[in-house]
This record gives sequence, C-alpha cells and structure tokens, in this order.
Amino acid sequence: MFRVDPHSSVPVFEQIVHEVKGAVASGAIRPGEPIPSVRKLAVDILVNPNTVAKAYRELEREGLIYTKRGLGFFVSEGVEAACKEDFLDRFRSEAERLVTQALRAGIAPETLFDAFEQVMQDRNTPGQNKGEPA
Repeated sequence: MFRVDPHSSVPVFEQIVHEVKGAVASGAIRPGEPIPSVRKLAVDILVNPNTVAKAYRELEREGLIYTKRGLGFFVSEGVEAACKEDFLDRFRSEAERLVTQALRAGIAPETLFDAFEQVMQDRNTPGQNKGEPA
C-alpha cells in the first residue's frame, strides 16, 4: 500500500507521512479505519520501526491519526480535505520549482502547457493505471 524511495532526497519518515496523507486523500483509507502497525509497515517497506514511529508521531501531532490503546492507529474523522490540501501544496511547490528551471532553460511557457496537457492526456488514456507512475 505504501512505498518509499530510499534514494530520494526526501527523508523516509516524510515519505511515509505523505503516503498516508495520499491514501486518505484518495479514499484508499477512510476515517475511522486502521493504518498498518508500526512493525508491520516497517517490515513491508523495509525501514527501521523508529522511522515509521516518527512518521506516525508527526501524523498524530497534525491530528490526522489517533491511537486506540492496544488496537493501533486510526485515521481521524474529517481529515480528507486537509490531506488533499497538503498534496496540492506539495504539487504547487514542485510545479513552481520545475517551471522555474524550465523557464531558465529557455523553454517557452506554451511548451510547458503543452507538456502538462500531454501528461494529463496520457494519464487519462484507457489502459493507463492513473494512480501509478508510468
């Protein structure tokens, strides 16, 4: 369910936070549902349990998950919009970075729009797995 890239410049615990938020935003995990235990997720994605625990503490601090003593972690009610907004904030930031680099490289804005439109069309082509990288 969750994936991390150990070679990414983004710390693994942050990737876990983003993965959980993405699962909530997409409806893959709904409010009131459990998320994997620290140990299970650590084994599944091959990371230290302390890294998962750090991510879960951050999610709990943000109010996105809560603990039921003896039962594990669960998604809080009413957090879907916050998870989607978090994703959009990260998207805007990444898009701004890429657009800045492209413009500095002399790529015309129209070309950027065309490239974005092509990516969106490719994602909406039947047979494409829309939620997964190509």
